[in-house]
Formats: sequence, structure tokens, C-alpha cells
Amino acid sequence: MKATGIIRRIDDLGRIVIPKEIRRNLRLKNGENLEIFIDENENIILKKYNQIDKLKEFGQNIADAFSNITKNNLFITNTDTFIAASGHKSNYIGKDISDDLISLIVSRGDIKMEGAIKMTAAENEQGFFAFSPIIASGDVIGSVILLADQAIRDEELKLLKIISTFLARYIEE
Repeated sequence: MKATGIIRRIDDLGRIVIPKEIRRNLRLKNGENLEIFIDENENIILKKYNQIDKLKEFGQNIADAFSNITKNNLFITNTDTFIAASGHKSNYIGKDISDDLISLIVSRGDIKMEGAIKMTAAENEQGFFAFSPIIASGDVIGSVILLADQAIRDEELKLLKIISTFLARYIEE
């Protein structure tokens, strides 16, 4: 555990304020949920809660199946990191997504484009892209991204939308 040197008092309602620097560092946004754990030493541990994280293995199976059928790469993200990636792009799993992808997620729309896209702070990909946000219970919880070497067909766009909708409904149940 890292010491921050920051001390906060618990108020009359049992609340504490998480300092802005820590929230920014951990990409915590207003209204986000935190999970609360207590370890064996009775330390309180706060962890950013992400509904879609429970889909990691399931999402990876979807990404692999999609890639095997279409021969294109598929990525599944939560709002911060890649949780699944197909084929030789699996090196993205666990890496933070770029601010460009965060902007696409926040926009809540389906997008199709061609060119370069910043996947992480340090890595770009070139090609044809399609993007579909995963929206569960009205909240954007992640995205599904298709990366192809050739122009993306309408059927692939429909599959992408089906995957994002399916993942959203799976989370809601």
C-alpha cells in the first residue's frame, strides 16, 4: 500500500472526502460507485466498482469468437481499461484506454471511421474502426471496438451492436 500523507476527518454523517488528486489519479468521476473491503488487518480498502469487470472471461470468449469468424480484431473495455482483446492484440488487456477512447465512450454513440486511433497513451492503431458503447441501466459502462484491415461491412456493424447490447443486458440481469 502507498502512503499519501493525506489525512481526512470523518464528518458527523460518517463521510470522508477523497482528495481531488487521488480521484484524478484513479480516474474516479462524480457519481461512480466504490466497493468497500476490509482486509485481515482491519484496513478499509476502497476499489472502483465496475459492473463490466465481472464479464472478463465471458467477454474474452466473445472477442475470440468474433475474431475467428470475421478475421478482425475486437476489443471490450470498461470505462478505464481493456478487459478483452482478440488474437495478437491481447497485449492490450489490462492497459488503460486513451483519453480519445474515453471521449468516444462519453459520447454514447455508435461510430465508424478510418485512419489512426489512439488506443492507449502510448499506442496507436491504423485501419478501419467501429465503436459501440455498452449502456446498462442508462449508464455507459464500457465499449466494444472493432479494428479491421479492410472497410467494415454492414453485417459486422450489426454484430458489433448486437455484442454491445447483449453485454449490457447480461449486466442488467
